[in-house]
Amino acid sequence: MKFVTYTLVGGVCFTLNLVALWLLTSVLGLHYLLSTMIAFFMLTPLGFWLQKLVTFRTPRARAPVEWPRYFATMGTSFAANIALMYILVSLLGLWYLAASVVVSVVLLVSNFLVNDRWSFALRR
Repeated sequence: MKFVTYTLVGGVCFTLNLVALWLLTSVLGLHYLLSTMIAFFMLTPLGFWLQKLVTFRTPRARAPVEWPRYFATMGTSFAANIALMYILVSLLGLWYLAASVVVSVVLLVSNFLVNDRWSFALRR
């Protein structure tokens, strides 16, 4: 059940990410990799709080420990995201929004596992 909630909450951030990516790239004319970076930094704090409060439901007092762990987890995911976006778009010619969907699906399970077992893990 937690994975389903994680996916639904992540879906909110995923949708906002696609909108931001489209606005930054297609409307403002930024390079898709720069848009990917900006969207990541815009949405990571929202993702943290939504996952913390809705999916993992950990005490607010744990936030100072969880935030650096979450950011480290997402930082690793960010590096994979940029690399995969480059491969899919620049090397394989996939449309940047379709590539973003593929990358999100590819990284979903690993992000969940690390967040569940480390970022938001309660030590008793």
